[in-house]
Amino acid sequence: MLHRSLQSHRLMAISMRKPQTAREVPHKTAGLGMIRAAVKHADGSSHIILQGMSRIRLNKATAYKPFRLHDFDLLETKRRSEKRILSLKQKLVDLISMHLEQDKGMLQKFQSCFPECGAESSGAGDHLPVEEALLKMIQLQEIEHLADLVSCTFISKPQARQLILEEADLESRLTHLIAFLMGEIFCRKRKDPS
Repeated sequence: MLHRSLQSHRLMAISMRKPQTAREVPHKTAGLGMIRAAVKHADGSSHIILQGMSRIRLNKATAYKPFRLHDFDLLETKRRSEKRILSLKQKLVDLISMHLEQDKGMLQKFQSCFPECGAESSGAGDHLPVEEALLKMIQLQEIEHLADLVSCTFISKPQARQLILEEADLESRLTHLIAFLMGEIFCRKRKDPS
C-alpha cells in the first residue's frame, strides 16, 4: 500500500477500526493525508510522516486485496458563529494551560508539534515555557487545525478522538474537545491530589 501510494498520488487514509467487529471494519469517518516522507528499514517496515489534509467519509469498498480501497467524499467543516468559536478557542487555550501545568512531560510532546520553535529560542533549557507554548498555539491561524492538534496530543482515549473527528460542526467539535479535556484534567487530579 505504501509503495503504491508513493509511486502515485502519495495519499493515504487512516481510519480507526470499529470495536467488537469480527472483520476489520473501519469507521466511516477517516483522515486523509499526504505522505511527506517515508524511510524504509531493513526489516521491511517504514516510518512515515503523514500530513493531514481533510476529513473524509468512506463509501463503498472497491477492493479488499492486496489492501482495502474505498470511494470517499471530502467532508467540509461547518461554522455557525465565529464569536462563539473564538470564545470556545479561549476556553480551550485555558484548559491546555491547566493540562500543561499538571503534566510537564506533555510540554515535550507539544513542543515537537512546533519544530520551528526550538528550546534555544526560549533560553529555557529542554522545554518551552508554558506561556510561549500557548502563544504558539494561539498563533495558529486556523482554529480547526488547533482543535485537531489538541485532540491528537492531549486526548488519550481513541473513541473520544474518533467522536471529535466525526463532528462536522466546529462549535460541537470544540465543545466535545473541551469536555474531554476537562475529564482528563479531573481524572489526573483524582489520581494525584497533590
